Parts: sequence; structure tokens; C-alpha cells
Amino acid sequence: MTINIKSQLVKFLAHIPKTQTVPERRALLMIVGFDHLGAKIDSFEKNNLVFFSELIELVFSEGQAQVSEFLRALVDSGMVGLEARNKLNEFIEEIATFDRQQSNNRFIERNNNQSICSPSTSTQVSSSSSSFLTPSRSATSIGEQQNKRLVVPSVPGIKAFEFTVAIVDAQGKEINRYQEQAHYLTEDLGNSAILEMVYIPEGTFWMGSPESEGKRYYKERPRHSVKIKAFFISKYPVTQAQWKEIALLPEARSKLKLRPSRPGGKSHAVTEISWFDAVEFCDRLSEKTGHKYRLPSEAEWEYACRAGTTTPFHFGETITSDLVNCDSSRPYRSEPKGIYRKKTLSVGSLQFANAFGLFDIHGNVWEWCLDNWYENYNNAPTNGEAWLDSSENQTRVIRGGSWLNDPSLCRSSSRSYKNASDMSKNVGFRIVYSL
Repeated sequence: MTINIKSQLVKFLAHIPKTQTVPERRALLMIVGFDHLGAKIDSFEKNNLVFFSELIELVFSEGQAQVSEFLRALVDSGMVGLEARNKLNEFIEEIATFDRQQSNNRFIERNNNQSICSPSTSTQVSSSSSSFLTPSRSATSIGEQQNKRLVVPSVPGIKAFEFTVAIVDAQGKEINRYQEQAHYLTEDLGNSAILEMVYIPEGTFWMGSPESEGKRYYKERPRHSVKIKAFFISKYPVTQAQWKEIALLPEARSKLKLRPSRPGGKSHAVTEISWFDAVEFCDRLSEKTGHKYRLPSEAEWEYACRAGTTTPFHFGETITSDLVNCDSSRPYRSEPKGIYRKKTLSVGSLQFANAFGLFDIHGNVWEWCLDNWYENYNNAPTNGEAWLDSSENQTRVIRGGSWLNDPSLCRSSSRSYKNASDMSKNVGFRIVYSL
């Protein structure tokens, strides 16, 4: 965001009514979901120009995308009239245009001058991912820090791959499409079943849904900052072909059915498997490969899903049936009604990934996580590890929504649970291993 845009924005905000007193200003922060900045603001008792100058700087310090989120929340808050809402939307679009120009410049620069160097412990790859800001909806790609390098570990066999990322507005209209690059490893499971594990860089993100996100639930709160260590995660949900090859291996703790899923084919996500079955799959795969595979923690899952975004979906403000396999006959925002397919699809068949290079993380099948279920995030871990209960709690977290659910349950922050022994036609899993 340019200095000129920032200056004009501050001057405009300074004229918003009902922001003249300290209580009114604190109320503003709470309404737009930025009350956590209250303790950092020194200018509550100064004039509006000084107050909003400091506020916008603090919001901007959390990432340029947060400025758009702040403005969108203000538009939706009811605090300003129609004319002011239109002006705020103009600022949002102006920021988005600047973001698109910046990202296009980075993409061209990366293609023209991609630099690779090899320190003793890691490989640094110049990547547009580290600073790519997606348009107009608080969406950033891999990392929310600008001008950083994506550090890729020196793991034998690691390779780069390219994929397409799409962004849509609240009407479901595509407003941006771009090529991105990430890195992955492969495991040959036998019989042409290949497991692709995508590298996810370390980072910090806000877990849970912001106040500005329309359809949200108590179980997605309080929103909290979580630090994540780098890890690998499967590019797609585990498929029926991959499942069969591991189910043929010697038993670790329990038996596995060779084909638990009734519908679909080899390239469809495996379903009708319990949490215990998924853990058994990881144990057998670990024994076969020498890598310690496991289910993702809930925090790792959301971090990987968001890929730097803060919008309801990594695609932006909403989703369509061209992007996600869910019950699109019930729109989330203002998009037209879409297709309700009533079944799983082959993984990756909808073609678009998030900015980390992961496919089908919204919809298709719910995905088991390692964590026990808790009703909300009070006292949740902030280090990315699984939140486990030492009691007899047999409920486990599932994430991502499925072909059976409406879009609101497929949001990045949406969470649900099942008994660890349950087997459902719309629940599968993907796997991780830590560095």
C-alpha cells in the first residue's frame, strides 16, 4: 500500500462520526475485530487524525492484508452510511489493484531471475510466494511477511512443481488467477500409487474466525496467534489406491479393510475409515518408509489450508462448484447457486490449489486431525502441537467440510468432530510428517 493511499485513507477515517471519544474508539475496535490493538494505542485521547494514523500503522504492521480486513469489517459494521461504505470499498479496490501490480511484478521477476543457492543445511529459493498479496480480501499467499525467502530444506529428492491459484469475489466471480510454485517429495507405495508430500514453511498465523466473518460459530473462538514449525503434508487427501497399498502391509496395531469405501474409484479420497484406522495407516506407512507419518494437528491443518489468507476460504470471500465439491445449491455469499454432486470427486479434479500447493482442502471429504475435541479455543496451544486430552475423551477433530455440506462448513476456520470409532461416507484424511 503506497504512502499516498495510506494518507488519504487516514484523512477519510478521521471524519467518521461516533469515533470522537475514547469509549467510541474502543467500541470501534471491538466491532471490527481489532480490539487486541487497544493495549498498543497511545493516542486514544488525541484528535481523530492522530488516532487513525496510529491505528492504521498498527493494523498495517500485522500485514498489508489486515488493512483490507479492517476496512471490510468497517463496511459491514453499520457504523457508516452508504456514501462512506462506497468510499471504503473504493479504498479496498485501490489496495487490491496495488497488490495485483506488486504480485505481477514479483512473478515476472521470479521467472526472469530465479536464484537458487545451497547453504550447508538448506536451499533458499527466491519465490513470489513469500510476498504475493492476493486481491481485495485480506488474502496473502505463503507467508504474511514481505521480502522474505522461502527456505526449502536440503532433503534428498525434493522437487519443485507449479500450480494454479484462483481468487473470487463475494459474487463468486474470478478476479485473479496466477501460477505459483512449491516443493514436494514423493513416496512410491507400490503398484503405481504415489504419495506426494508438499513442503509447508514455518510461520505464524491467526487461528479461528474473525468478527468480520459473517457465518461463524462460538467453537471457532477466540481467535489466537499460533506459531507453526515447517512440515510436509500430502498434496491431496489419501486416495483409495494409496490406502490399499498400505492396508496390504503387516499390521501395526489393528487390522485395516482393503477397500473400506463403497463409492468412487482409485483416485477418489478413501472414506468410511475411523480415526483409529487413519492412525494405523500412518503407523504402517512410517514402518515402510522410515519417515514418521501422523495426522496433522488442528493448527497445522488450518495453517496449511489458509496458506496465508485471512478470508473465509483460501479462494477468497466465497466458493463455487467450479472450485470446491460441496453442496453449492446453498450459496455462502452472493454467488449464484451451483452444483450439488452428492458424491466425492477424484482428488485434484477441480484443478485449483491454494498458495501452498494443496488441493481439495475445502470440501470433498472432511479430514481427521490428531486433536481431541474442545468446544472452543480457550487455553488452546499456541505452538502448533495437537491439543490432546489425557482423559477418556474419544472425540476427535475433523476439518474442511465435504461434498455433503453447504459452503459455510467448508470455511478455513470451520471445525467439527466425530467419535474416533465413527466411519462416515464423507470423512477421509491427509497426513503429515515433521522435519
